[in-house]
Amino acid sequence: MKCDVKKLLCMLILCGMMISITSAVQAGENGKGKIGTGMGEIAPNFEVYTMDGKKVTLNDYRGKPLFVNFWSWWCPPCIKEAELLMTMAKKYEGRIEFLFVGVNRFYRDKKPLDPKEFAEGFGPGLEEFKQKLMKSKLVRPSKETVANHPEKLPEYEARNKEVVDYYMTSASSLFDFRGYWERQFRAKTNETTGIPVTYLINPDGRIALDIHPNEQHWDKNDDILEDLIAGKDLTKYESRFPIPEKHQRKDQAQPSK
Repeated sequence: MKCDVKKLLCMLILCGMMISITSAVQAGENGKGKIGTGMGEIAPNFEVYTMDGKKVTLNDYRGKPLFVNFWSWWCPPCIKEAELLMTMAKKYEGRIEFLFVGVNRFYRDKKPLDPKEFAEGFGPGLEEFKQKLMKSKLVRPSKETVANHPEKLPEYEARNKEVVDYYMTSASSLFDFRGYWERQFRAKTNETTGIPVTYLINPDGRIALDIHPNEQHWDKNDDILEDLIAGKDLTKYESRFPIPEKHQRKDQAQPSK
């Protein structure tokens, strides 16, 4: 009788182990337990800096739907949507946390990426970013406006000042030292056209949708943001943002049909 009880206990333990292993494998296959930049995966816990030099991590924002946009003051498509994204951030304030992660340039070297490995730390890089941002033109009149409607130029200057001030002072504006996290998150596009790239992240830290094309038109995609807030599956929206072949990474580009 005692032997039968022991056998039964052993069988129950083995069954429990098999269920645990199966669950872990399934979770890994679904991307739910894996850290990465693919949809359904847990976004890497990046470490970046606020405009006043405070270090923050992605995990600091856990529990909120996130809109994470990698950009810079020198990137033409980023400049084109800078005012729009400011407007969207204000519109969804309290419902979605917008994070704008800026970089100074694309780094091609293999130097260490930890600020502690540099005698001067992250400070000079952040100062460079802020100085260039303050001088940038994030709101630009068209050539037609400049030529034919000079009376409108003060309006553009005022709008530009508002947008630059926002990115200079907003808690949403962040700095990525040496572009380390920008490199990780633009996983699907090549270096030349690596930004802007946007990631929508669920409150539990999982990537709900990644958007890589230059033209993202967030003023026309409110339904996606509403579904992010509602916690709905966003994979159906992937088809809205096809990556042009010339923007794809060479090692990931699909052969032409």
